[in-house]
Amino acid sequence: MALSAQTGTAQVPDTASGDEVFRAGEIVGVEGRPGEWELMEPGPGPDVWTVESARLEDRVSEQAALSALQRLPDAPHLRRGDLVMQSYPEQERAAVVGAVFRLGQWVAEKSYTLPDGKVWRTMDSVDRLEVVTPQQLDAAIRLDLTHGAHQGRIVQAVVSSRAGKFRVVCRCAPGAGEVCRDGRKVTWCHSLESARALWDWHISQPAPVDSTS
Repeated sequence: MALSAQTGTAQVPDTASGDEVFRAGEIVGVEGRPGEWELMEPGPGPDVWTVESARLEDRVSEQAALSALQRLPDAPHLRRGDLVMQSYPEQERAAVVGAVFRLGQWVAEKSYTLPDGKVWRTMDSVDRLEVVTPQQLDAAIRLDLTHGAHQGRIVQAVVSSRAGKFRVVCRCAPGAGEVCRDGRKVTWCHSLESARALWDWHISQPAPVDSTS
């Protein structure tokens, strides 16, 4: 099964059974077999899927008839190869989904490449993950700012209800972080211009203002 070099998205055709369309990476039930199964690729024959037991280790590979595949009422919303971020607006790094399995709740293995080239793998609850695209990540503004002792950034949120909005961060003092005007609440700006205005206000203060870390 070929994977996209950038996102890992499975490059295999959809297959249909009646009105059902199945895709590689989906977690399904298989009639007559216990547990949940991940669809890996169509074949080796017509109306057949190669499936693997949906767990992290000791996976078993088998073939299942297309007509035996069953939708799960609580199937996870993401699949192997998806690009995901935790559903918190401060998140900047995306990871590629690997195995998806049930561990009391649906859990996904994720991996991303560190600046030194090493691959970091971790697991996260599927409920905390949002699927994103490379285009969303490329379009998000990341603007470095410097003024005297102020080393800051303007960062645009990619996910959550804050998606598209901006926050300003600065490392002008130990423990400094989010720039805000109202105590320890993060100030979210609706435009790049208002984020720049917040930065200008911040660097005009006689001393580093209180900020959240």
